[in-house]
Amino acid sequence: MSWPALWATIIWGFSFIATKIALEEISPFALTTLRFAIGGLCLLVAQYRRDRDFFKVFSGKEWLHILLLAVVGVAGHTLLQSYGLLYTSAIDTGWIIAVYPIFITIGGRLFLGELITARKIAGIALGFLGVALIISKGVWSFSLFQSASAFGDLLILSSAFTWTAFTLGGRGFLSKYSSLASITPIMIVGCLLTLPFSGGIGEWTVLFHLSIAAWASVLFLGIFCSGLAFLFWYSALEKVDSSTIGVYLYLEPFVTLIAAFLFLNEGVEWITLFGGGLTLLGVYLTTRTFTKKTEESKPKQ
Repeated sequence: MSWPALWATIIWGFSFIATKIALEEISPFALTTLRFAIGGLCLLVAQYRRDRDFFKVFSGKEWLHILLLAVVGVAGHTLLQSYGLLYTSAIDTGWIIAVYPIFITIGGRLFLGELITARKIAGIALGFLGVALIISKGVWSFSLFQSASAFGDLLILSSAFTWTAFTLGGRGFLSKYSSLASITPIMIVGCLLTLPFSGGIGEWTVLFHLSIAAWASVLFLGIFCSGLAFLFWYSALEKVDSSTIGVYLYLEPFVTLIAAFLFLNEGVEWITLFGGGLTLLGVYLTTRTFTKKTEESKPKQ
């Protein structure tokens, strides 16, 4: 059993609850900037202790690559999730993000020419059926698109495209350096990208009036979700192969479900559980023969 991987999964499972609590008092842009400033600082300290000159190894072309990855995988991805959580539940979010590996598999076929077998096609179909049940709640009509929760669900689902672009587009760069050395500058640049859009002085004065719950959520997202969880996860990957560690990710929707029920009083609907089960089954069928997919499919939260 890998305790670091388990702790990382539990922390990430709580991230959507913390995000919803914080968004009640702070804007998505300001929250994104804060959490990645805190998380980036944590990772920078850890990486600086390993290698004080690691920033100097990146060429100008690689810094451009870092910028593009930060736009897609940090700023764009996290903002889509944050805005989605303004409208939908943490439980729905936890189940929908489980479909990310399926999008990565499809992207790998379209852009990298990777093979998709009949079993994977069946898995993709099951995964999308599961997500459709989660979003629709079993009600198939055009009125669905007038629902605020469905709009939020679709925003969460659209973040699968940003994560797929980040995973496939960053494969070369992320494999060239250690996980910590590559993700640290991406997170810091992502923070700097969202800073100018965070509302100016007026928005930041809100920080002086945040409740204890909101501040606790911000600090949890920064220190634990964007900092320690990454260190735990990559520490586990250094000791155990990614296919074994990736199994822990199947626990994340259940952690989110329990936490949302306890801390947000969100209701648990059978159709959501059924759709979530289909999604996980689809992901399993789609990715089980790839030893590295589970590592790449983890959404950075």
